[in-house]
Amino acid sequence: MTVDAWVLEAVTEAGNRGATLRDVQRYIDERHYEELSIDTLEASLAELVASGRLTVEGERYHPAKRTSKEDALKKLFGDG
Repeated sequence: MTVDAWVLEAVTEAGNRGATLRDVQRYIDERHYEELSIDTLEASLAELVASGRLTVEGERYHPAKRTSKEDALKKLFGDG
């Protein structure tokens, strides 16, 4: 698994409350027995937010809401 996959898993497992950077770090350490640096996790979180897979509210990260097929087509081709 890649760091991004672990980070996405950690944020998803946090549920509705979201996950802070420290929550993600703790989850990966406890579940995958891997101690990752803050810089590595920050870079991964930033990349996932930029790609639209995560959203951030304050210091908490949440999985991005999924777009329905219909909404995606409307966005791609317009409403008309």
